[in-house]
Amino acid sequence: MKNFNSIKEKYVSLGVPEKHIDYTFNAVKSGSKREIIVKNLTSDVRNVDHKSANCMLDDMFSANGGEFKYENRSGYIYSIFYLIAIVVLLLFITFSNNDSLVIKLSFALIPFLVLFLRTFIPTLKGKFRE
Repeated sequence: MKNFNSIKEKYVSLGVPEKHIDYTFNAVKSGSKREIIVKNLTSDVRNVDHKSANCMLDDMFSANGGEFKYENRSGYIYSIFYLIAIVVLLLFITFSNNDSLVIKLSFALIPFLVLFLRTFIPTLKGKFRE
């Protein structure tokens, strides 16, 4: 993260201990969920106030590339799986001589096409959630 040092300086000057900032940095970098990080920061042990914890998380997530950066990976994986299934079904349809099999495979192709579009488009927009 390029801006980590400036974020660290900002929150150290606001009175947040450096070890809590390092914890937040590592948690954001590893892709932990926001609720878990906030819960750990505002616990009795760390005792960071809720407002500064949320502001620090906003700054770190924006410097890291977005809050849901790692959640979109599964959207790409699912999309690739559905695309492979679509290609395989299209190959079977193309090289099949049996008309009833072509019709059955065509009906099987439709759900995979819908699932592909329902995962790939939101993933491209950065809005895929499991």
